[in-house]
Amino acid sequence: MSAPSGASLPRMRRFHAALSTASAPTVIIAWVAIVTLAVVSSACVALHPPPPRTADQFVPGERALVDLDRLAQLRARADAQPDALELQWRAATAHVQATLRGHVDQRDHAERYLERAWHIDPEGDEVPAARVLARLLNMRSSVMDLDKLDLQIELYRSLLHDDTPAGQNPTDAQQFQFASFIAATEALASYDQGRTLAALRQLNALERAMQRRASAHPDDIDSSAMAGNFELTFAGVIPVGVDKRLRRGIDYLEVQQDHWQHLSPHARDTARAPNVRSVFALFLAEALLARAEVEAAADRYAQLIALDDQPDTAPRAQIVALARHRLANLDAYAGARELLPPWPSGVTGCVACHSREAELPTDDLHLLPGVVLR
Repeated sequence: MSAPSGASLPRMRRFHAALSTASAPTVIIAWVAIVTLAVVSSACVALHPPPPRTADQFVPGERALVDLDRLAQLRARADAQPDALELQWRAATAHVQATLRGHVDQRDHAERYLERAWHIDPEGDEVPAARVLARLLNMRSSVMDLDKLDLQIELYRSLLHDDTPAGQNPTDAQQFQFASFIAATEALASYDQGRTLAALRQLNALERAMQRRASAHPDDIDSSAMAGNFELTFAGVIPVGVDKRLRRGIDYLEVQQDHWQHLSPHARDTARAPNVRSVFALFLAEALLARAEVEAAADRYAQLIALDDQPDTAPRAQIVALARHRLANLDAYAGARELLPPWPSGVTGCVACHSREAELPTDDLHLLPGVVLR
């Protein structure tokens, strides 16, 4: 995975150095830099820039989860005819699938062929390259790699219809989600340009828009899932208003978990993302435990373990092992804010939702000293 751009690294160093000497209001404002990063993705979020993830962290040893020779053949064919949409799309989708299964070193290839497909078919008349690429770029922005942030904003804007009145949020669920991602990426862009106050205002506006959406459209479960994930991230990175955001995030995800069958079919498609319900169920349980709602957390961990319609996958086995560990040690973890944002996050979160065979790195998972999950 690429590191943050050279332009952004000095600013990040200055930002972290300023935290040690700034006044309390300055610290609060400065924290928005990390927050606006986190909202760029859904399950793929991270608090601090983690070490770059490599394929061997998810696929240890010499084994491969995909046919790497076939990927090389698809690249060769696509590169030989760069204006052939079908070849670009075929190469792109194969590399996206490989990336999400755990071969994260294939992400750059996936981006390249998706971008070619988008330039060939910018309106998406034949393939949804803009939507897929915009979402895939979350794997960058969620770990503070801002190299393609402008492209991500452009992609999301291209997906937003022109019939929404100025100053209003779309009423269509998917359009609202696109608008939310635009708001998030624009806030991150404001921070990257040194305009932290503007970024904070944009973030607050996004939170208000999500609250209005939930009130006006309680049946929009997909947006509740997005809002819950955003709020749990905010709770983990903004040093004030933590309990308020944590409570809102819990409320949103309780709606999602308790009305799972009302999610859009794409959002709960186990063929595409076999572990997505387990991941979000874990997010909710971890949030409740972070808020010291021990009995409610115990119920949610137990529900996660008891889910009987989940594919038997390696990531789910890790998630279930973690849930059992938490259940056995509830009091030791109760109220621990290190549980926020919930694991798995960043690139690991993307792989956790989509892979059947990958092993999830746990170096960023909050555990008691000496604990190793089995």
